[in-house]
Parts: sequence; structure tokens; C-alpha cells
Amino acid sequence: MMMRFASAFFTRLGRRAAFYSTLALAVLTALGIAIRQGRQAAEANYAIRRADARIRALQTAKDTRHDVEIASPAERDRRLARWMRD
Repeated sequence: MMMRFASAFFTRLGRRAAFYSTLALAVLTALGIAIRQGRQAAEANYAIRRADARIRALQTAKDTRHDVEIASPAERDRRLARWMRD
């Protein structure tokens, strides 16, 4: 439908101008679609990377919490003193 409208509009300018104008419109439309799809793919990739980083952070926190829970009180005091010193 859009091509029909564009073709009818540009026909007044001549057949050659109509052909090149319609061709340019088609190329610009394809380029716009490619840019939009690329942006959507990049956003999806970013969301995946962000979710992976969150999973890694949660796993690290879980491991740290586990290490603290199983450490002896003396080991916890030693680690706390070292952490406060740094």
C-alpha cells in the first residue's frame, strides 16, 4: 500500500524519478527496520548480561555467607580485624 502511494505520488515527476525515489524509499525503510532490530537485539543482549551479573553476585554472596557461618569464632574475629585494618 505504501509503495503504491509512493509510486502514484512520484509518477507526476516522471517514470525515472519515480523509480529512483521509490527505490530510495525502500532502501531507507529497510535501513530503518535493520536499525530497529539491531537495537532490540542489543537491548536483549544487555538484559542477559545484566541477569548473569546478578546471578554471579548472588552466588558470591551465598558463598561468602556460607564461609562466615562455618568459620570458628576465632577465625571470624581474625578476618574482621583484618578487614577493619584494610
